[in-house]
Amino acid sequence: MDVNQKPVALVLGGTAPHIVLINHLKKRGYYVVLLDYLDNPPAKAHAHLHVQESTLDMDKVLEVAKELNTQLVISSSIDQANVTACYVAEQMGLTKPYSYETALAVSNKGKMKEMMRRNGVPTSRFVYVEYQNELEQAGLKWPLMVKPADACGSAGVKKVKNQNELAQYFEFAKTISRTDKVIVEEVVEGLEVSAYCFIEKGEARLLMMSERLSVANEADDVIKCYATITPPDISTHAKKRIVEAAQQVADMYGLDNTPLHIQAFVSGETIHVIEFAPRAGGGISHETIFDETGFDIIDATIDSFLEVPHRVEIQPSGLHQAIGIIYALPGVFVKVTGMDKLMEEGLVKAYYGYKPPHTNIQGITASKCRIGAYVVKAHSKKELFNSLHRVVNSLDVLNEQGESMYDKGIYESIEAAYS
Repeated sequence: MDVNQKPVALVLGGTAPHIVLINHLKKRGYYVVLLDYLDNPPAKAHAHLHVQESTLDMDKVLEVAKELNTQLVISSSIDQANVTACYVAEQMGLTKPYSYETALAVSNKGKMKEMMRRNGVPTSRFVYVEYQNELEQAGLKWPLMVKPADACGSAGVKKVKNQNELAQYFEFAKTISRTDKVIVEEVVEGLEVSAYCFIEKGEARLLMMSERLSVANEADDVIKCYATITPPDISTHAKKRIVEAAQQVADMYGLDNTPLHIQAFVSGETIHVIEFAPRAGGGISHETIFDETGFDIIDATIDSFLEVPHRVEIQPSGLHQAIGIIYALPGVFVKVTGMDKLMEEGLVKAYYGYKPPHTNIQGITASKCRIGAYVVKAHSKKELFNSLHRVVNSLDVLNEQGESMYDKGIYESIEAAYS
């Protein structure tokens, strides 16, 4: 492959959030090569070159990186791509945020849960097993959550209420897990909160928190996050406990100079950590973090991969913000209508498309059905939800026949929960 004289950065994964990463790298003077198994991923048009390979094939990525004489291998918000990036960097003697061993350890949610239990990080009761008969002596209480040990995002995550559902979805989770192991854990009630941190000189510095609004489809219990709200309505003590948990995680793995994303359930003063990842959050959380604090977490991620110390300086805006997520029903997606007008009016501050036109939306997993995400801001919580309500009812998602394929029903709880 012929590239020019600029230093080469190899970006693993062509998701929409990586558009910002690619643009940041180009501003720093890199020739940016995007590696993604899709022929037309969302970030393709923004890179100098697209190599169509899987980010999961570590040896192939290493081969490509050597051929390109790559100086930086990076991924900002994809767990498994992070593992590959650290593996390739280690093999080539390049800079990286942490070792391949650490990247591998934190990508396995089962080992992560065991690590939390050993180190006293509050989390739900669970088992990490390969076979269903290993559950018999666990004594877990219904309902339960079933998860593949090492899948990306919410793929294969199911809430089950009885033994029949457990048997069915346990086997389904195993088909997704690369290690053939599954996490089964008790469901914890409460608000689901994301905490976005950066580890500076070994200290977990909180940047922002948000509340995740999710719904489970009654027919199949597929969990879909349809919005995140900043700030979350939790106590000062609960916020303190989450930051303490983030510090425990940083200490457990020896993390430094890296983003850290924590997800937890909060009920009153009690927290239960769901999972964590030493990377920037997914979706367009980078947008709300920057607007809320002035902290550029994508820029900080690049410094992390370059092993350049990054300082945390934040100035909270005091605004209320929401990221709304657009979902589609199965069919061939063509376009989202109504968004241009909402942006012209200033109601929507930013929009990121996740799927290119003519994408065939198949399956029921949340990631496969997401069409895009948008940002709404307001001066109060009431104003924020009024704006969300208007946006939801002003949009549509159309298929090839011009018919609606908008999965609008999942947003019904917005008014019920926050009116």
